[in-house]
Amino acid sequence: MPRRKKAFSGTVNDVDLRLMRVFKTVIECGGLSAAQTELGVGRSTISRQISDLETRLGMRLCHRGRSGFYLTQQGQQAYEFIDHFLKQSDDFTSRIASISNKMVGKIEIGMIDFTMSDVKNPLIRAIRAFQDISPDVSINMMTGSPNEVERGVIDGKLHIGIVPDYQRHPSLNYMTLYDERVGLFCGGNHPLVDDVRSGAPLSDKDVCRHKLVHRAYFESERLRKRKQIFPVGSTVYQTEAVLSLVRSGAYLGYFPSHCQDLFRDEFYEILPDVFSYSTPICAVWRTDRNQSAILQDFLDLLKP
Repeated sequence: MPRRKKAFSGTVNDVDLRLMRVFKTVIECGGLSAAQTELGVGRSTISRQISDLETRLGMRLCHRGRSGFYLTQQGQQAYEFIDHFLKQSDDFTSRIASISNKMVGKIEIGMIDFTMSDVKNPLIRAIRAFQDISPDVSINMMTGSPNEVERGVIDGKLHIGIVPDYQRHPSLNYMTLYDERVGLFCGGNHPLVDDVRSGAPLSDKDVCRHKLVHRAYFESERLRKRKQIFPVGSTVYQTEAVLSLVRSGAYLGYFPSHCQDLFRDEFYEILPDVFSYSTPICAVWRTDRNQSAILQDFLDLLKP
């Protein structure tokens, strides 16, 4: 009769926390091989660490081998509990540190791409100032679509998101940081380039018959109506993709006007008085994080 595996006692130590973080990283990277760079160790070491966690918890978490990597049913449930536990552990560390007036921990920030090149964005200034007053707090950053960033904040993976003010979620706080100007651009060998460069007269109808790069995520009703008058040429999630497609000369595209300064003489704005618009850029965070001293100190530095 096989020996019954020893059940988890419920006591968590530093080694357990480290093993849980390894397991979480492997899941989020999609497997052992993909996690090697993130963790800085080899596949065999990662496999051994997961085996140690399985022994510690008394259950098989995942299958790993030639057939690939996938979670067991127990492993999927364990991952959800571990993910929640690690987030709570990070919050606990930050809140206890705030009581002792010693700021330690981390801030996870998500933002849309090509945000940092806007001189009106206060994020770089805030990071520099925050490191001066709280050098023991690490700041981690990621970029994604507005939906990805907002979902990361709601799920607790991110503490702060920097996103356009397209929609508002009831569980989030919003603070407007600045207004981003967005223009309609052409580039490459697009038929409108010569007209824009020469100053030839263009009508709305002349412009709107050309294909436009659309965004795959939710935008405000005002923006959707503005873009519906163009034929759909392609659908993308990020600004970098818009820039690439406009640069090809096959499509028109809306993107932040400050991007034009990064790529001089490659993009040409079309009838700014007609097609340009501004959209507020906000910092967002979960309402239940309002008691975090680290978060509040950073948000104070972000305030316009």
